[in-house]
Amino acid sequence: MSGGEAANLHPGLLRLSRILSGLGLRVFIIGARSLMVHGVDLGRETRDWDVTIDKPFTPELRDTLTRELRSRGFKVQWRKWGLLVEDDIHVDINYAPLTLDEEFLGRSRALAEGILLPSLEDIIILKLMSGERKDLDDLKRVLHQAWHRLDKGYLYKRARQAGLERELGKLLRRLGLT
Repeated sequence: MSGGEAANLHPGLLRLSRILSGLGLRVFIIGARSLMVHGVDLGRETRDWDVTIDKPFTPELRDTLTRELRSRGFKVQWRKWGLLVEDDIHVDINYAPLTLDEEFLGRSRALAEGILLPSLEDIIILKLMSGERKDLDDLKRVLHQAWHRLDKGYLYKRARQAGLERELGKLLRRLGLT
């Protein structure tokens, strides 16, 4: 972890991650903020933080998180994709990604106590899984800026595992990167 990366983490996110860590969960920054930490210029700002945890959202876990976070002053709303948590920060806690496995974990790095950053390749796959317009726009910027430093073998492997090899190939051809 570099001092600059940890300094860019919102104090509210650090507080939230300590609570989640205390419940035995690992927190991973995903979404636009994760790309920014990786040094990608998205050409846009984002006010929220997207994270995922390493356990699936069962009703019991959802209820435990809701109770614990509310008792610590956070506002919590249930959403189809996870929890919206607010205090002096807006955090989306998403369901654990389908790709969260030993490789995902092994390639992630610590940014601060209890906060991990997935590899850029894994974040690309998560964005590709989303299929949302803003995520596809982000992907174009990521691929243009970081193509030279990506582990392409790993990226293609993860796309194949996620059933997204065709979508990745199509995007790469459109960008002239194949």
